[in-house]
Amino acid sequence: MQILREQKGGITVLVALTFTIVMGLGAVAVDIGNLYLHKTRLQNMADAAALAGVQELPDNGDKAAQIARNYAMLNGKSGDMITDLTILQNVQIGISVKRSVPYFFAKIFGLSSQDVSASSAARIVTVSAASGIVPFGVVKQNFVYGERYILKYGGGSGYDGNFAALALGGSGSPVYQNNIKYGYSGSIKIGDWISTEPGNMSGPTGEGVSYRVSEDYTATFETVHKDSARIVIVPILDTLEVNGRSDVQVVGFAGFFLEGVGSSGNDNFVYGRFMKLVIPPADYQTSGFSELADTLTSTYGVYGARLVSSE
Repeated sequence: MQILREQKGGITVLVALTFTIVMGLGAVAVDIGNLYLHKTRLQNMADAAALAGVQELPDNGDKAAQIARNYAMLNGKSGDMITDLTILQNVQIGISVKRSVPYFFAKIFGLSSQDVSASSAARIVTVSAASGIVPFGVVKQNFVYGERYILKYGGGSGYDGNFAALALGGSGSPVYQNNIKYGYSGSIKIGDWISTEPGNMSGPTGEGVSYRVSEDYTATFETVHKDSARIVIVPILDTLEVNGRSDVQVVGFAGFFLEGVGSSGNDNFVYGRFMKLVIPPADYQTSGFSELADTLTSTYGVYGARLVSSE
């Protein structure tokens, strides 16, 4: 009987020890899972903050840093810390964040919390290909944000029969007008040669521009939303000094707020205000910007934003 009692006592101790080990492993698993959850959320927050801030580059590094900081704080938790925030050559922003995560069960082992951290960096790059562009060509120059520019000239201007109209996907007024209304469905790349559309094309120009303006007639340059029909993407050309229907080379893309048509008849011209567009990754497909360069090689105001590190 003494032996039996000793065996039962040994089994009880073994069961208790096994239960403690199982509970300990379960506690560790719960706390590790919680740490992983917070790490994932912290990483998402850092990525979003970097992408929010990078949209102010390359012109305003201070504002980019402030937006990234504000975004991180508004979308994080109380007690989160930004441990690093840097702007690199006004084309890249990096942010590092840290969070203290309390333990649930590991407290029985004397552990109260664990720090988790995340870092992210985003940069702007050149958009090297685009679809949905309108058939106006603007010659390369030093653009100023908010300034008004002529997108298509009226009578008495232009170069040897060319008034900055382009033939995209075909020639003739129906194709030209359709491209103004809806944007050219094909893709144009930097370095491509495209054809001019000679002639004043006043009727199709007026009808096409009026259609786009009517799609968002209350918008202004200050209030326009990024998905407005009045934001148009225009190919930037090396030159328009050509005779008749000729090929011209694309050197970049620019965004303009389409203000409307000035004058009337053959003297009508199209004008818009130059704006900066930074396209975040989530909008690449819907915006028509299908290809991005690895670096920033042109500065005509249309940029892609991409994450270059996330850890």
